[in-house]
Amino acid sequence: MIGTLAGDPGHFDFKLSAAQEVRAQRLHSESIIVDLVSQGAGGNIFAHYPQELQRDFRAKMATAGGGFDGLAEAFFWPFEMSKLGKSDLLWDWLRASGLTCGTYDVPVHDGHHLLANKWESLTGRYADLPWLRYVTTAEEIRQAKRAGTIACYGFWQPFIPVPRDLGVIDTAYAHGLRSLMLTYNCMDNVGVGCTERVDAGLSMFGVDVVKHCNDIGIIIDVSHCGHQTTMDACRFSKQPVNANHSAARAVYDHARGKSDDALRAIADTGGVIGVVAVPFFLCGERPSALGCMLDHMDYIANLVGWRHVAIGTDWPMQAPDDVLKSTLEPEAGSLGFRQEHRIEVTDRLVGFDDCRDLPNITRGLVKRGYGDEEIRGILGENALRVFAEVCGG
Repeated sequence: MIGTLAGDPGHFDFKLSAAQEVRAQRLHSESIIVDLVSQGAGGNIFAHYPQELQRDFRAKMATAGGGFDGLAEAFFWPFEMSKLGKSDLLWDWLRASGLTCGTYDVPVHDGHHLLANKWESLTGRYADLPWLRYVTTAEEIRQAKRAGTIACYGFWQPFIPVPRDLGVIDTAYAHGLRSLMLTYNCMDNVGVGCTERVDAGLSMFGVDVVKHCNDIGIIIDVSHCGHQTTMDACRFSKQPVNANHSAARAVYDHARGKSDDALRAIADTGGVIGVVAVPFFLCGERPSALGCMLDHMDYIANLVGWRHVAIGTDWPMQAPDDVLKSTLEPEAGSLGFRQEHRIEVTDRLVGFDDCRDLPNITRGLVKRGYGDEEIRGILGENALRVFAEVCGG
């Protein structure tokens, strides 16, 4: 497995000096760290539960079904262990990561989609975990940092297309939604995604969605949007627009990356680009290391300024490799990915194997010569600035 090349969690060999290690540790400990798209602890965590619980997990998965239903059961299982008081391993790993704020899903739907209903129900079940806080303002994120708890803000990637009804966005807002991606990969009611054959940009309804999100305080996200859809969003939005989990297409030509023009347009709105930790979106090498992610951060910082760079790892998913192969991989086509997109659900960056490797990002930024203010910005303050402006301080 690729992760075995990475060494101890959080200790990727950047060949830092002793003084640099001390500085990186201080910055990581003191900084607010926001992952604009956090997928949990990563699949490695499952092998660290006691054998009895691992057997329980496998028994559950035997009846969980395939596709997204099975993936949901796996993803939420570590939360369930905490809920039942059987293990706080998930909390231990998240605390070790230094993460201040991650994400939780708030589906935007009309109530008739079974998977959206299930995901919503599971998310709500764990809202009362003592170490977890669902947040809606920037100040609540800062409070979580002071309290030593994990904050999560509500976002949505519409692999289930947004219905043609602005009221469903209001309902999701009431449930905590604070960031809405306009489209997934394909064409839908709102606009055109990044893997479609054509790119017509936003629909008239899509323009209404942008304006409505501006009015009620939801961040516009264009991560999976096509180029013209991205440019339209930046044109019509009166608030900052984010690509909260993307990359620079000039560094690696992948549909999920953003062109220089798109990166500039996003930055011109005041938004940020959260760089992913997804290997096959970042570079063509295999195995690929954390340096690929840092290369995209460097490029974006040089193009539009470090104040518009953030973290949106989106990877790895919180499910074992074999579960990802049996649940997520068969769904790649339905999500709009094709063979040329080189999706490999078990691939991970060397140096970013699970959430405990978040300190490696800080260490990598130190290695690349970023100043303290710049590192704090990329780790979380840049994202928090947008959150405060759109959602409230």
